[in-house]
Amino acid sequence: MALWTLRVAAVVLLGIPAPAETRAPLPVLATIKAIRALSQDEGARGYPVRVRGIVTHIDENVSTGLIVHDGEFGQFVIPPADVRKVPAWRELRRGDLVEIDGRTVRGGFAPNVQPTAIRRTGRAKLPRTKHIPFAAMLTGRHDCDYVEVDGVVQRAWLSSDPRKMHTLFVDVAFEDGVVRATFWDYTPEDLLRFIDARVRLHGNVGTLFGRTEQLRGVSLFVGRTSDIKVLEPPPDPFWLPTRSIRSIYNYSAAGEVNRRIRVRGVVTCYIPGHPVDVSDFTSTAMFRYVRDVLYLHDGTGGARIETEQSLPVRSGTVVDVAGFPAVTPGKPILTNAVFRIAGEAPQPASVPVSGANVLTPDNDAMLVRMEGHLLSVLTSPADRILVLKVGKTVFQADVEGAAGSQSLDEIRPGSLVAVTGVYSYQWGPPPSFRLFLRSASDVAVLSAAPWWTMRHTAVMLVMLTLVACGAAVWVRTTANRKRQRYQAVLNERSRVGRELHDTLEQGLTGIALQIEAVAGSFETSPDLARQSLEVARQMLRYSLEETRRSVMDLRSQALESQDLAGALSDLVRQMTHGTRAQADVRVEGSPQRLDVSQEHHLLRIGLEALTNALKHSGARRIEIVLRFLPDATHLIVQDDGRGLGYGAEDMPGSHFGLQGIRERVDKLGGVLEISSAPGAGTRLAVTVPGRTREAAAGFPRVQESWRTG
Repeated sequence: MALWTLRVAAVVLLGIPAPAETRAPLPVLATIKAIRALSQDEGARGYPVRVRGIVTHIDENVSTGLIVHDGEFGQFVIPPADVRKVPAWRELRRGDLVEIDGRTVRGGFAPNVQPTAIRRTGRAKLPRTKHIPFAAMLTGRHDCDYVEVDGVVQRAWLSSDPRKMHTLFVDVAFEDGVVRATFWDYTPEDLLRFIDARVRLHGNVGTLFGRTEQLRGVSLFVGRTSDIKVLEPPPDPFWLPTRSIRSIYNYSAAGEVNRRIRVRGVVTCYIPGHPVDVSDFTSTAMFRYVRDVLYLHDGTGGARIETEQSLPVRSGTVVDVAGFPAVTPGKPILTNAVFRIAGEAPQPASVPVSGANVLTPDNDAMLVRMEGHLLSVLTSPADRILVLKVGKTVFQADVEGAAGSQSLDEIRPGSLVAVTGVYSYQWGPPPSFRLFLRSASDVAVLSAAPWWTMRHTAVMLVMLTLVACGAAVWVRTTANRKRQRYQAVLNERSRVGRELHDTLEQGLTGIALQIEAVAGSFETSPDLARQSLEVARQMLRYSLEETRRSVMDLRSQALESQDLAGALSDLVRQMTHGTRAQADVRVEGSPQRLDVSQEHHLLRIGLEALTNALKHSGARRIEIVLRFLPDATHLIVQDDGRGLGYGAEDMPGSHFGLQGIRERVDKLGGVLEISSAPGAGTRLAVTVPGRTREAAAGFPRVQESWRTG
C-alpha cells in the first residue's frame, strides 16, 4: 500500500509516468462523435478507435487522406504508418462502406485517426447533405460534415509547386464569405469555364489553418469537377452592362451578390505586382500570387482594380474591366478582374488636396495634387520612395521604376514640392495613405531648401562643441604640464638654494669661527692657532664636497660611514672647536638607522639650528637632543642666547634658514615647534614619524608652532 502511494505521488508531483501496470487502459472509441469530443491534447494520447462509415472523400490519385462519415459526423483519416500492412487503403473509392480500426493522433486543427486495419463491407449511398451557414462553418463545429453549397466561382488556380499540380483550387463566394473548394479530377478548361458561374457543390467541410492551429478559413473537399452543378452559366464579362465607377456598390433593391460587374475608364496609374509565395499548411501546397493593380477613372470617380492578368498598360489607356466588387475602408474595389484595352484618352485633371482634407477616404483612388515638404528620399534599384509632410501628416509617395528617378535624389530635404499621383487610403489605426506617382515628372520643386539647413547647423554646432571641448582639454593639459614643469623648476631651485644655503653657510660659519679662533690665539698660542687652522681647512674641504653633493642631490658625506647621531656629533664638534660656545649632543632611546631622506633632512635641520645659534644668538651653551622612539624621532636644539624677537630679521619667514627648516620638515611630514623669549634663548623641536607606513599614517599632518616670550 505504501509503495502504491509513493508511485501515485511521483506521478502527480513530479510528472513521472506511472508504470504500465498501474495505468488504466484507454477506452475504445466506437463513434465519430466520441472522437470529435476529444481535445487536441487528448487525441494525441492515442485512443483506440473502431468506427463504421461511408467514404465521402478520397483523393484517388495520391491517397493523401480520406473522410469517412457515419451519417451524423465526419472524420478525417490520415494514411497508415505502413501502407503495405493496410492493403485496402489504395483500393478505397468514394461511396465505400468501411470499418476502420486505429488510434487517434494529433491533427492540424482537430484529432485525426490513423488506421491500422480497414475492411470494405460494401457500397452505400452518400449521406444526406447539410445546409450550413458560412458563419457556422467558421466555428469549426462542422469540420468534415458533408454539406451542400450554392455560390459563385470567383477564382480558379493550380498550386505553384510542381509536386502538387494535380489539385485544382477554386474560390467560391458563398453568402458573406468565401470557401476554397479542392478538386483532384479536372480538365485544363475548368480553370476558366466556371468563373462567374453560379454553381452547387457537394463536399466535406475542411479548415484552413496555420502552424499555430488557428482557423484561417473554410475549405470544401469536392473531388471531381464533373460533380459541379451549374445553376447559372457565366456571362461573357465584356457583354455585361457598363456601370459607372460611382455606382459600383450603391444601394439597389435588385442588386446581385458576388457577381461580376463591368466598368470602363482611363488608367491613371499602373502598379506591377511582385510575386508572393504563400504556404498552405492544410494541403502542404505552395501558392504564388502576382496581382497587378490598375487605378481607373471614368469621370464619376476612381477605383482600384486588382488583376492577375499580366499585361502592362500605360497611364492614359482606356480599358474595359470586369471584376468582382469588394468593400474596403476606402472606396469599393474590383478583385479577380479581367480587362481589355479599348483605346486611349486624356487623363483626368488632378484634384487639389490641402492639409485640411488630406486624410479622408473620399480621396481614395483619385488622381490628386498636393504640396508639402520633402523629408527624405529612400532609394532602391527598383524604385524611389519620397517621405513627405503636408500639414501635420507624414506619408509616402512611391515612384515605380528606376528610369528617370535619379533626378529625385538631387532634391534637398526641406524643399517645398508639388506631387501628383493616385491616392491610396490605408485603414489604421491610425489611418494613413500613400501616393503612387506615375513617373519622376510628377514631382515639381516649388522652393528648393537652402543648402545650409538646420541639420547642417546642428552638425556644425556639435563639431564646434567638440572642437571647443578638445581645445579646452588641450589648453588645460598644456597649462597643467607647464605648471608642473614650472613647479618642478621652482622645487629644484628651492632644493638647490636650500642645500647650498645649508652647506655653504653652515660650512662658512664654522670656518669663520675657526679663523676668528686663529686670529685670537695666533700670538699667544701658536699651537692652538695651527690646530684651529687645520680644522678650518678640513671644514673647507668638507663644505666643498657637501656643496657638490647637494647640487647632485646625493647623500651627505657625513652619513656615508655613520648614522645620524654620529654624523651630527662630529659636525657639531668641528663647528664649535675653538669657539666660546659649548655644544653637547645627547642621544636618547635606542639609536637606529632612519630613511635616507629623514637622516639627511634632520642632519641639515640640526646644523642649521646650530649655525643660527652660533651666528645670531651669541649663545654660550647649545644642547642638542636626538630622541628615538618606536613611532617617531625627535630632534631638539636649545640654546641660551639672546632669543628671537629683537628685529624684523628674527621673525619667521624673514630668514632663509628658517624657511628651509620649514620646507624640510614639510617634506618629512613632521611637526616643527619654535619657542623663544628675549634673553631666554631659543628652543627648536622637530618631530618626524617613524619609518613604518602605519606610523606615518597615524602621525598628525605637518604643523608649525611659534612662540615668543
